[in-house]
Amino acid sequence: MDLKRYKKTRYQNIYKNIKNGNYLVVIPSTKKVVSKIENKKIFDISDALNIRDNKKIKMQKKIEISNTNDFDALWDKYITNCEKIEKQAYNTILRKNKDYNKYFKESFKIKISKITKYDIISYLENLTCSLKQKNELLKQLKAFFNWCVKEEHLVISPATNINMYKVPKTEMKFWTPEELKKFLTILQEEMRSSDINEVKKAYMIYILTIIGFTLGDRIGETRALTFNCFDKEHGLVNIKHSINYNRKEDNYFSTTKTKGSERDVDVTDKLFTEVDKYYEFVKNNINLNIAKNDLIFFNYDRNKPYSDATLRKHFKYYLVKSGVSTIRMYDLRHTYVTTMMGEGKELYLFYQRIGHKDYKTTVNKYGHLSNKTKKEVASITDKYY
Repeated sequence: MDLKRYKKTRYQNIYKNIKNGNYLVVIPSTKKVVSKIENKKIFDISDALNIRDNKKIKMQKKIEISNTNDFDALWDKYITNCEKIEKQAYNTILRKNKDYNKYFKESFKIKISKITKYDIISYLENLTCSLKQKNELLKQLKAFFNWCVKEEHLVISPATNINMYKVPKTEMKFWTPEELKKFLTILQEEMRSSDINEVKKAYMIYILTIIGFTLGDRIGETRALTFNCFDKEHGLVNIKHSINYNRKEDNYFSTTKTKGSERDVDVTDKLFTEVDKYYEFVKNNINLNIAKNDLIFFNYDRNKPYSDATLRKHFKYYLVKSGVSTIRMYDLRHTYVTTMMGEGKELYLFYQRIGHKDYKTTVNKYGHLSNKTKKEVASITDKYY
């Protein structure tokens, strides 16, 4: 029972929502939690008492449904919902199913209504994987059980009050401004090559790099940008999708990481000019029939978006050639944040720009870097005495 939301009443096994005033009832014989009668919240204490004492009141539909479905059957429905309704990215669905087959399939062989918080904790404790992996699995379970509650297969999620494991933060990788300039310089040199194929490859990575660095967006969002996402008239880039790379489907778009990640990002004319030049390059050298609603990073030879593996391969090639430190394409986002902080900009000025709905998320992710930057600034005066 979440005692931050519910408090005990003077009636045994009955709890009251601190904010809304509705009741939760724990049935003594089954330990099930009931929050509604005929799909309506319980606000009358007499109704709560009748439910607790097993009087003849039509019990919540959720309880009945949950007794007829096991974990495996509901997981299949959950995945279908993620694919068809929420339109989550192909790689996200792939990971959910991979985790299910590797970890969950043989571990939860009881009715979903009988799974408790302690079953989940015990299950995680007995795994031999890393704490980071355990946190990922717990996130998967939380999302699954939350969906079960939403679809009325459960009254309350058994994973609600399970805390994440404390994992030491890994060192965040990013480029210094000097490394970024060096990398872009190598790309510009390659773009002057006499080999058109080398020019195509270098130019694509050049555009990917300056977009990722300028917007501070996630690499999946960069890959889902079309040319008409760049609204020059209003000085905005519209980010509303992440890439959905599934070789078997023609739908390349999925939702952003969260609903709050859909956003318009202010940019200057400089980025618009670079993207316009690249559009003309693609039109004249790759595909004469290119349209403004085409993906920027589209493989016209295969008639598919460039895969993550192909882009990573090309990106790594120029990393080695330029001699800068090894980072992922995703780390262009971190490079944007650390560059802004190095310029003295506080996190609250751009947390929405990078797709964080809550400022606390940005602080939790980058706050330790902010403190480091402030200490470096404080030490500048040391060299004068």
